Amino acid sequence: MKKLPFLGVVLMLAGVVPYVLCTCAIVFYDSRIPVPNLLMAELFYGAISLSFIGAVHWGQALEMERTIIVASAARTDHVRLLVGVVPALLGWVAACTGFMWQPLGGIAVLIVAFALVAVAERAAWRRGWVPPGYMGVRWIVTAVTECCLLMVLLVRFL
Repeated sequence: MKKLPFLGVVLMLAGVVPYVLCTCAIVFYDSRIPVPNLLMAELFYGAISLSFIGAVHWGQALEMERTIIVASAARTDHVRLLVGVVPALLGWVAACTGFMWQPLGGIAVLIVAFALVAVAERAAWRRGWVPPGYMGVRWIVTAVTECCLLMVLLVRFL
């Protein structure tokens, strides 16, 4: 399996910038953009982020060149494809919850979804299904994302 490229690390870390910007704008609200719009922006970005995380696992399952082919490769690919779809579905549930009910409800769904996806990715990492170095960066990105989402939830509830 290929090593995680440096550009991939940089782009993964840059992916938290919208969370940080939206969270700062919500927490330190002093702009002309209403808070509900900022909440929805953060919520929809979270749904998109979850879909992208799932795409990583699809890419691994559809990888053409295999270093080691084992008898259970087909089963492994089926699990990878499933792990690739679940984050997108969770993102969709969060977006629908925020859009149809309340943005903070969608943010709460994202908090749970990112935690569940992190646990699933850790299991994938332990099986060697992701490139070396991926989980280290993934934990940093997930921690910053979770902190931003939790901050928004706490500030808007208090």
